[in-house]
Amino acid sequence: MKKIEFETYDSGNSPKRAIVGIHGWKGNRFSFKQIAISLRIPDTEWFFPEAPYDVDNDDSKKSWSYEIEPGIWERTEPKILLDDFLSSHVLSKYNSKNVFFVGFSQGGLMCFEYVLHTPYPWGGVFPIAGFITDPTNKDKLRFHPNQIETPILIGHGIEDDVVKLESSQLAYSHLKRKGAQVELLTYTGNHKIGIKFLRRMKEMITSMPMSD
Repeated sequence: MKKIEFETYDSGNSPKRAIVGIHGWKGNRFSFKQIAISLRIPDTEWFFPEAPYDVDNDDSKKSWSYEIEPGIWERTEPKILLDDFLSSHVLSKYNSKNVFFVGFSQGGLMCFEYVLHTPYPWGGVFPIAGFITDPTNKDKLRFHPNQIETPILIGHGIEDDVVKLESSQLAYSHLKRKGAQVELLTYTGNHKIGIKFLRRMKEMITSMPMSD
């Protein structure tokens, strides 16, 4: 089986928390690094896992899934690979309540359909311009009971013409209905990560007390 390749970045000499940046379709393990550098969140170790599947036979462009046959996409293997990555490299060093996830586009999908399903109370989950694979299925966007208090901040550009704003609005309404601690923040712009969102995300992360 494949393994998740990844990069790290430390903002401080003694990291007390971890942030996992999950890139979007055609991204790679370097996609979030400049954001990590510019945010300057203190005492934090960033992890940048790289999706395991090449796009168009280009090993610099990655995807978290691939089409097995028309309309059928691989969902199981990438979740197993991420389980192993988190267990080996993140949860071996940090309490889950000190671990945060930010995902863009397809990475937002992974936040919704992988991260929120894991049995850990995370510090926070931040899907940006994300979507769910079966928006008509109200049970598709469930979250593990251990995450009832996990803060979730969903971000989306109001002019996004790649993944429509309605995708995040629907995810928000599904999670809100199920009792999640969720907030939706929209910002001016298209399919991108907004400065307004990043500021709010940083504020939430730095205001969270560290757990032992």
